[in-house]
Amino acid sequence: MLLIVTAQNAEEYQAELDQAFRLRHKVFVEEKGWTDLRREDGREIDRFDDEHAVHMLFTAENRVVGYQRMLPSTHPHLLSDVLPELCEGERPVGENIWEWTRYCVEPQYRERGRMLSPVANALLSGIVEWGLDRSIDTIIIEMNPLWLLRLVQLHFRVTPLGLPRMIGGEETVAVTASFDERTFQRLRETRSASSTIKSIS
Repeated sequence: MLLIVTAQNAEEYQAELDQAFRLRHKVFVEEKGWTDLRREDGREIDRFDDEHAVHMLFTAENRVVGYQRMLPSTHPHLLSDVLPELCEGERPVGENIWEWTRYCVEPQYRERGRMLSPVANALLSGIVEWGLDRSIDTIIIEMNPLWLLRLVQLHFRVTPLGLPRMIGGEETVAVTASFDERTFQRLRETRSASSTIKSIS
């Protein structure tokens, strides 16, 4: 089940948000070793978790097992304020452009091999469905270049914003990825029919 949490309904989902921030800490601090994000309370929270952020939480077995955050490009976000060096030209800004950040999935729910896991598919589908309902059609992503082919295969139209750089010990490239109904249909087609995790659709 996909939960979309905003400043307007956050009070209803405090327990789930706490799990999501702990999942972020587990993945980005404990697994990836981004020690500058470490917090004593084991919750990874930054200045972009503000009233503009949209949190998408995927739950299974009564707990949060997947997470991603959307930030509007018209307000401060990672590319504008933290990683501007990844953009070599004019920075993409617009009401239809949001930044996709802090994507993380519990280890046992991740993909094995080349196929998207059901949780990853649900999260990506959530972005596309949520975006299309709000006239949002483009996301900014700072990611490992290995994701480029996968996004194209899922029918996102991907444009690099610069050359890859080493960020936090990992090669990272900034891109815009545009989508439409064909992207959503492609994600539906690739959803694993054998998954026992409830689809968002």
